[in-house]
Formats: sequence, C-alpha cells, structure tokens
Amino acid sequence: MRAQRGYAMLELIIAAIVTTLLTVWASNSLVNRVNDAGAQASAAWMLVVKKSVHGYMQRYAGALMQADSTEALHQHGYEDWAAPRLAELKNDGLLSPGFPESVAPGGGASIRLLRHGACPGPACRLEAIVYSNKPFLSPASGQVDEQMVAQWMLAAQGWGGHVARAHAHLVRGPAFQMPNPPAPGEALPAGTVALAITSEQLGPLDFLRVGDMRDPDFGAAVSVKGSISTQGGLRARQYLHLGAQANLQEPCAEDGAVAREVNGGLLVCRDHAWRSAGRMSGGYSINLVYGCWTKAHASTANPVTGQCSCPESSISVLISDSGPQTFPEGRSMGYLCVN
Repeated sequence: MRAQRGYAMLELIIAAIVTTLLTVWASNSLVNRVNDAGAQASAAWMLVVKKSVHGYMQRYAGALMQADSTEALHQHGYEDWAAPRLAELKNDGLLSPGFPESVAPGGGASIRLLRHGACPGPACRLEAIVYSNKPFLSPASGQVDEQMVAQWMLAAQGWGGHVARAHAHLVRGPAFQMPNPPAPGEALPAGTVALAITSEQLGPLDFLRVGDMRDPDFGAAVSVKGSISTQGGLRARQYLHLGAQANLQEPCAEDGAVAREVNGGLLVCRDHAWRSAGRMSGGYSINLVYGCWTKAHASTANPVTGQCSCPESSISVLISDSGPQTFPEGRSMGYLCVN
C-alpha cells in the first residue's frame, strides 16, 4: 500500500509539471502571436506614412530642391521642410484627418528629408527616411526583439529596413542602405525600423506636373527649348504666336508645318513648298512668249498652287488680255481663280 501511494504521488507531481509547462508554452505562444500581429500592424501603419511623405516630396519638389532655410514651406504649414510632422501632413491633406499619430510597437514615426548633390538648385537630389520613434525591444530582457523585427520586415513588403546590433552604423534593408544617423543628430538605437524613399522611387522631379507648386495652376509662362508633341489637340484660350518666318513658294522641309509670311499672312507647308494658308484661290498670268514668266524672268505663277493654274476646287476666269503677240513683249493673259 505504501508503494502504491508513492507512485500516485509521483504521477501527480509529473502531471502538475507537464500542466505547468503546457500553460507556459501556451502563454508564450499567445504573447508571440500578439507581438507578431502588433509588428505587422506597425508596418502597415508606417507604409501609409511613407506614401504621404512621397506625396509631400512630389508636391513641393521645386521648393525642397531650392530651400535655403528651414522656413521654406512656412506658408504651407510646415515648420521645418526637412522634418515634416504627421499633424502637418494631415493638415495639408496628405494624411486622412483620423489617421493615428502613434502605433505600438514603435511609438510613432519621425521623418527626415535628405538632400544630395548641388543643393540648393535644380540638380539637387531628394531622399527621405521614415523611422520608428522607439526600437523594438523585448519587455522581459530589454534587448532587441528579433522576432518582432522579422515580422515587421516581412509585413513591410520588401521596402523596410532596420538597425541591427551587428551593423549599428547602418540603417538598411533589401531596397536601401543609409548611414546611421541618417541626418545630423544621435544615432538610431538597434531595433529601430525604417522605410526609405530613394531618388529612384521618386522618379524624375524635373518635369512640371499638374498642381506642382512651381506652377500650381499650370498657368504661368512655361519655356521649352525642345519640341512639344501631343497625342491630342492643342488648345489656346488666347493668342498663338509663331516665331518661324518664311517666304511664299520657298522650299520647306515638313508638310503640315505652319509659319508666318515675312510680309504678313500665314503659310502652310504643302508638297514641300510654303503655300498661303488662306482660302483664297489666287490668280496667275500666262505670256504667249515666256509662259509663266515675265520678260524680266519674274514668276507669274499662282502663289497658292505654285504653277500657272487654279486649285482643283476653283475655276479660272480671264480678267485681262493685253500686249502684242510679237517678240520680245508677247501677249499676256491674266486669270483669277474663283471658288
């Protein structure tokens, strides 16, 4: 009987230990799941912030490249153009009014704009980094929670980076690498997570865009040194000024081109010669001795057709017949082309 009671007691102790271990394991598993969910939510939150910063940089690209003081965007509600705050982005419509300004883990985000190259100036290159205000640390050990960082990086869809203990002098990820600190100030602690907006992600900023603060209404004077091509119509609510000048009947390179006549009027290039753009059909004269020329070898061709003829849409009407038929003068007959 004593042996049986001994075995029963041992079985109870083992059962209690197993139950305790299972409870601890289940508790740890639950904590890990909660931490993983928090890290994923933090990454999704910061991706929204990154998108708003991207919009900020595109909207104010010209001013950011030319800024020579922190007050460059004061009129738009930004105290420091290089460190826009979430509240300022919300007031500017780049974040929704109800967007939370903090998240756990991470405790919110800070934004720093970085410039490289010839700044200030049109050749200045812009970049930005958005990083967590607090590192991802384990409450129990106070050390970097590598599992939470890994979950955050996974949820950042390849755009994320972090400060690793082994490379504390860098903020890096699959898509970027920056020195730590990325801007003047204290280095970011290990476990800090970040998203970067590089010049490659921004694309060319030297193109004028609709709503660009360099010309918000696209209504100011715009000068272009090269040609402008459009797949649609080109409309002008005011005057269209042409600088190109040409002479009637002179050769031209491209059919359809339009130019101003030196002595007034509008010319269109047709059949590689400058023709009158008006609807007049013109007129001409023929000399029985010299043909479509005068005795002084001046052309008497129709300026519209370039020949002694009328356009197909008109008929010729004799309006003059004069001169002797004998050489050297020759009889001349003048015609008016009537539609």
